[in-house]
Order: sequence, then structure tokens, then C-alpha cells
Amino acid sequence: MDILIYLLKTNLCLVIFYGFYWVFLRRNTFFVANRFYLIGSILLSLCLPLIKVKHNYDFESSLPLTLNEISTESIKSSFYTPIFANFNWIDLMAVVYLTGAALILAKVVFAFVKIYNLLINGDPLGEDETREGRNYWLLRSEGTVSSYSFFNFLILNRDDLYYNRSMITDHEEVHIGQWHSFDVLLLEFVQIFCWFNPLIGSYKQSLRQIHEFIADGIVTEEEKVSYAEFLFAYNFKANASSLSNNFFNDSLLKERIMMIMKERSPAWTKTKYLLIVPLLVVMGYFIVAKDIRRGDDALKPQTTIKK
Repeated sequence: MDILIYLLKTNLCLVIFYGFYWVFLRRNTFFVANRFYLIGSILLSLCLPLIKVKHNYDFESSLPLTLNEISTESIKSSFYTPIFANFNWIDLMAVVYLTGAALILAKVVFAFVKIYNLLINGDPLGEDETREGRNYWLLRSEGTVSSYSFFNFLILNRDDLYYNRSMITDHEEVHIGQWHSFDVLLLEFVQIFCWFNPLIGSYKQSLRQIHEFIADGIVTEEEKVSYAEFLFAYNFKANASSLSNNFFNDSLLKERIMMIMKERSPAWTKTKYLLIVPLLVVMGYFIVAKDIRRGDDALKPQTTIKK
């Protein structure tokens, strides 16, 4: 049952954090800040439910109920309410949850195998063909998959190697240098444990958008139009893997073009990030705090003895 409470708190945090991002931050052009917000919110959602801080107070009125003060037995009894005789709903939920987690894990393993095969089948290029000072492995693929990067590997297909190499390597080097593959991998593992939360897919989509916006940021003001035309002209090709950063992803094309052409957000909009502070305070109370005086004793009026 402790696992159930942990999952409840974690997914509640994810919903609140992403809701804040959707309302206040997603239209900003501060892409790096948005990236760190999303990654930080995921890590906080995983860690906050593990923290429990007991507190005391001297007020006669009770404070709002926190999640740490919800009776585990009351939750347990609600799930154990028999609809059918001798039917254990907790066991059924456990089976469904573990089955879903196993399916997502299998999907992640399959993606790893796919990208591993692409890497080992790639043809390493000599140091004389890589840029001076670049700390990554450059491979050539004879297949038709889109050029992509994965951690310290940059794989160019044959056409891109000869015709679009400079532009694509500039773009993918940003993904490599900023470790965008870490974000993708983190979301995949979070989805294994929180597969039932539909907002995990939204997190993944938003992070992939931000990754592309950051990498497209290498384009200067004078190059915006020609770069947008290049994206439109670039051939539609199959994605390499769900774990890699593909240069071309048709599902993100519209957003990338719009963001390239969009005016940068004014500096004053950075004040929106200050709203994170009260959000964390409120969430910290309801997720972390536990009042040790709640109950009959907390509601009794305080009496003093006069001498």
C-alpha cells in the first residue's frame, strides 16, 4: 500500500508541475530554462513523496489536511470493498500495473536493441573527417534512416554525409553537447513506473520540442528563412529510434518553423519563473508535511491554569 501512496503522490506532482508549465511557460522562448524546469519537476516529483517532515503548531484551528495524514487503512478499505464475493481488487490492480510496466519496459528494451544495431552497423569515420576538438563518435549509416544522435554518437546517413553534412552536424552537435539523450532516457524510465499517467506522453513531447528549439537556435537571424526552407525540402525519412535525437521529425516540423520565426520573449516574462517558489511551498506542505498534533488533541481548546 505504501507503493500505491507513493505513486499517487508522484503522479499528482507530475500533473501539477506540467499544468504550471502548460499555463505559464510553454510559450516562452527561454528554452534552456524550460528544459531545466521540466527535468527538475520530474526529479522533484520522484523525490518529494519520499520526504516526510513532522511539524507542530500552536493554533487552535486545524490546518488543511495533507496527503501524509490520509489514513492508509481508509484507502485500503475502499479498494477492498467487495463487489463480488472473495474478489481482491488490490491484487487485480497490482497485476494490471505490473503488466503495463512490463510492456513499457519491453518497448524500451526493443528501442535499445534497435539503436544498438544501428550503431554497430554504422561505419566509423576517421578522425580526419571529424571536426577538430569535437568529442563524439562520427558514424556513417548505409541505411535510409534519418541522421540522428545518441549521447556521444552522431550517425549520418549516406546522403546527408555528402549533401547536408555541415547543417545537420551543427544541429546534432547541440543535442550531444547538452546531453539531450539523458532527458529522453529519463522520461522512458519514468514512463515504466507511471505508464498509466497520460501526461508522461505530454512531458516527452514537450521535451523533444524544447530539444529541437534549442538545437535550432544555432540559426542566425539572416539564416532563418533559408533554414526553414531547408527543413521543408528535407526528405521525409523513417525515424531511427524513439531514444535518439533525429534531425528530422515531421511531427515537430510545424512547431520548429513557428518557433524559429517567432520573436524572442521579452526579458520581463522571466518573472513567471518566480511563481515556481509559491508553487513549491504549497506542494511541499501537502506532499511532505505531517502534523503530529492533528486529531482530537489538536482540536481541543488550549486551557491554562491560573494560580
